[in-house]
Amino acid sequence: MAATQDNAVMLRMQNIHKSFGTLEVLRGIDLEVKKGEVLAIIGPSGSGKSTLLRCLNRLEDIDSGTIEIEGETLASSPAGGGAAQYAAPEQCKSLLSRMGMVFQQFNLFPHMTVMENLLEAPLHVKQQTREEIEPYATQLLRKVGLADRADYYPAQLSGGQQQRVAIARALCMRPDIMLFDEPTSALDPELTGEVLRTMRELATEHMTMVVVTHEMAFAREAASHVLFMADGNIVEQGEPQAFFAHPQEERTRAFLQSML
Repeated sequence: MAATQDNAVMLRMQNIHKSFGTLEVLRGIDLEVKKGEVLAIIGPSGSGKSTLLRCLNRLEDIDSGTIEIEGETLASSPAGGGAAQYAAPEQCKSLLSRMGMVFQQFNLFPHMTVMENLLEAPLHVKQQTREEIEPYATQLLRKVGLADRADYYPAQLSGGQQQRVAIARALCMRPDIMLFDEPTSALDPELTGEVLRTMRELATEHMTMVVVTHEMAFAREAASHVLFMADGNIVEQGEPQAFFAHPQEERTRAFLQSML
């Protein structure tokens, strides 16, 4: 794993373009996230937020641009132009393993207990033993307030509990960076708070996080940087206090007004 300083750049995307057929979803995106920062990405539906996240962890391949993870190149476009080229498979696997992902839907294995869900990836991806992983998995379940649910199945849990298990499962791979794709959008309002509480705790522990969210209070209180996207472009970005108090762009103001 790459050594990082406190101000090290953990993620860098430069001039990222992505289209689906004739629909251009990302139009030259540039962003940078340093160690311990929480980047909140907000914007209307269809603005490219989730696609950006999916490109970061290679659920989608970019058309062109450069992606660096902890200073190492995941993908880059040739100097003379043309389609982006990805690092060799083993290098890609190594770089992508440094990121944990939490989705809108919980994606837990329904036939496995909570503990088995946490152990699955470290056992089979990292080739660790159950004895190596289980104490840490137990610690993570305690962290997300579900130590007493280790032997439950997903169907026996509320949506908020399932999402907290999904967060613990991602953390069980000991990632350097956590990606969240609207992690509360599938939850009832009363269950949203418990998931956001877990995410706030991670932020206070200086976990590097990229969070696509429609929770403006979370973006205002927990993020170190906020980025507003619309139509595949970054319209405006800045520190939360200034961003929410004095948005510079009319498009940003209209969006924030619609979220009140």
